[in-house]
Amino acid sequence: MPALSVDGAILVENTAILTYLAKKFPTAKLLPADPLAEARCISNMAWFSNTVHPSFTHINRPERFADDPAVHPNLKETGRKNFWANLQEIDAMLKGKDWMIGTQYTVCDPYALIFYGWGTRISLPMKELAAYTAFKDRMLLRPAVRKILEREQNILLTAPAA
Repeated sequence: MPALSVDGAILVENTAILTYLAKKFPTAKLLPADPLAEARCISNMAWFSNTVHPSFTHINRPERFADDPAVHPNLKETGRKNFWANLQEIDAMLKGKDWMIGTQYTVCDPYALIFYGWGTRISLPMKELAAYTAFKDRMLLRPAVRKILEREQNILLTAPAA
């Protein structure tokens, strides 16, 4: 579980942490200034957290959803189908845009990149998602993103180009 210590208090959950960081460092402009665009950004992060991430968890951690190992293969397959559908939805959300919220890079963007990497890791046909792949390529051009991915030895930097 992601956690951030702030003045001795622990803040958990990606949506809260990313929103906090964006507001803590307003000059970075990681949240849109427009209230509706900000709400859309937070809404996207909530969808990532509540829908996209759990669909992937079904693939890697089926024991969290059923004690009976006999149902784990079905949970994994269902999770794979749902995760792929989520990735296709992200691809559709990115069509005609540079970033998840449009022309402004926000806290939604690194969160969205995580799922591209997970899809690559489980050998989904990510290159079929043209808008999402172009987004991933733009993200890899950002020095701070690249620095973190290099430190993590992330698959997005080591996967062979298709």
